[in-house]
Order: sequence, then C-alpha cells, then structure tokens
Amino acid sequence: MQIVDHVEQTDAARPPSPRAADWFWRPWYAKLYWATALLYWIGLEFMIAIPYDRINTSVANTMVLLIFIFDPITVVAVLGYGFLKAKVACGDWVIVPWSAPQRPLVDPTSDPFDVRSGDLHLRHIGVVQD
Repeated sequence: MQIVDHVEQTDAARPPSPRAADWFWRPWYAKLYWATALLYWIGLEFMIAIPYDRINTSVANTMVLLIFIFDPITVVAVLGYGFLKAKVACGDWVIVPWSAPQRPLVDPTSDPFDVRSGDLHLRHIGVVQD
C-alpha cells in the first residue's frame, strides 16, 4: 500500500475567479462613484421640478454634461474594466485577436458598386436613359 503525502493540484497556479461584487461594490472608488452618481440623479430630479428660467444656465449645462459621466452604462463600463482584466488574468475569459472581416464573394453582374454590372451601377435616374 502506498501513502501519498501530497496531491497535485492543476488549479494551484491559477488565481481564483473574481466575483463581480468585488469590483462593482467593495472598492472605495466604486462606493464613491455609486454615491456621487446617486446624488447626481437625485439632484437632477430636483432640477427638473424647477422651472428652467430660474436655473443658472451654467449649472444646467454642467448637469447635462455630467449625464455622460454618471450614466449607469458608463459607471458599469468604468468599474467593469478592472473586473474584465481580472477575469482574463485568471484564465476564465480569453481575448482573441481581431481579424478583418472577409468580404463575401458577390457576383459582379449583381453588385451595384461594380462597373461590370452594366446599368445597375448607374443608380441615378437621370443617368439611365430609355
């Protein structure tokens, strides 16, 4: 009978798979970002209730420009960048290189952009004469 003192682990070299909550909620900058986004959207709701002629124009313009910074999609994209890097680093996701799409083979007689297609490439009505 053979006693084994150690067990080989193939996953020992790989870091553990990151959780989304560790990147979207736990860091201080994520909490700050979510808190300022919440305050922005609450402040925007109050600004909508105020008539536009009573609001300072520069404040209103700034609030409109901040929509792009505190948009929920932007918040997820900014905070998700680190999560994406961690997922790739641990090997869960693989980034494949981009390749140029191949142009499908088109019959030259039916391609409106090919001169060999006859009058089909002359799309302007004034060009095609009866």
